[in-house]
Amino acid sequence: MLEPAERYKGLPTYTLAKVLQDRDEKVRQGVDVIDLGVGNPDLRPPPRAIEALKAALDDPAVQNHRYPSFNGLPEFRGAVAQWYQRRFGVTVDPATETTACVGSKEGISKFLLAHFDPGDTLLLCTPCYPAYIGQAAIAQIRVVEVPLDPKRGMLPDLSAISTAEASRAKAIAVNFPNNPTAAVETAEFYAELLGFARAHELFVLSDIAYCDLSLDSSYRARSFLEFDRAKERTIEFHSFSKSYSMQGWRVAMATGNPEVIQRMVRMKSNMDYGVFMAIQRAAIAVLSGPQDYCAEAAALYRRRRDAFLEAIAPLGYPVEPPKATLYVWLPISRRSASSMDFTRELLEQTGVVVAPGSGFGRAGEGFVRVALSDTEQRLSEAGARMAKAGLRY
Repeated sequence: MLEPAERYKGLPTYTLAKVLQDRDEKVRQGVDVIDLGVGNPDLRPPPRAIEALKAALDDPAVQNHRYPSFNGLPEFRGAVAQWYQRRFGVTVDPATETTACVGSKEGISKFLLAHFDPGDTLLLCTPCYPAYIGQAAIAQIRVVEVPLDPKRGMLPDLSAISTAEASRAKAIAVNFPNNPTAAVETAEFYAELLGFARAHELFVLSDIAYCDLSLDSSYRARSFLEFDRAKERTIEFHSFSKSYSMQGWRVAMATGNPEVIQRMVRMKSNMDYGVFMAIQRAAIAVLSGPQDYCAEAAALYRRRRDAFLEAIAPLGYPVEPPKATLYVWLPISRRSASSMDFTRELLEQTGVVVAPGSGFGRAGEGFVRVALSDTEQRLSEAGARMAKAGLRY
């Protein structure tokens, strides 16, 4: 019999999988389920993206249906460079310092496989996007979790990382605005992070997938490349999935150190091909055009956030309104033994689906992630159902 590989044996179970199975069973039973578990935007992409895709599909002069280049169209990389300049004031060489990815998850995979041997150490700030945990397992990387600290505004306490672990690690991974906690970075923290990385010869993996979903007028997300302008030790990922609601299109960008970009492209050339060219042309139209779509999407998520928080206010949950992303990081009821127990109780008693915090790393236990991926009315109803069921904090 064919036995599974060690890398397969080390893969974690996707925590949300059981929740989604339970959700589907409730739907089969006729329950009116409100699904706030998956961060899957329900908005349509920008019209200019759809129009550009249609034009690219039918373009008789340019054959967009052939194999795409591994690193992305020159026009795509040029649009990324222009976007970085406009958005963050960061200069990017489109020829060497950026590449197209089939979503950030694919880019993260290529980065890890190109730079980590089995047993190498990664410092991973948690709670985090579960893909980091899974991709590290596939690459057989030793992960040291660095908890986001509530006393520091959900920023990691870098001073708590032992010198031995910092010296042993190859890189540290950060994601701000954060999935799942909605925590946001500060200029002071990024400056501290760069100093820490230099002191311990660490590379920085930065993920800014939610940088244009600000829910608070006082907050404007930063790029870590604003601090490491020489791209000495940074790779940064940004996706079209959340800011532009193009998650099914699978297109993202990786920008940073040119040698690292080159290695990722070489790894990719041995594993798959690039992003479908018609999708790249649609992405170019989105990046190069007005960014009012992002502002409108953020305003919609802000209204949804407020509707949900207003509905659960009588229940006493201590939660600050998130300043960014499309998530609310909600502490579980004090009567619940774990985030998974609370998730199951919530589904059983109210028909509301959320994601258990334990699926985002050990530091996520004690919380659930609520995705603002339904209408204001449905989010208000979700809170009203919690109130009716007596699910107080």
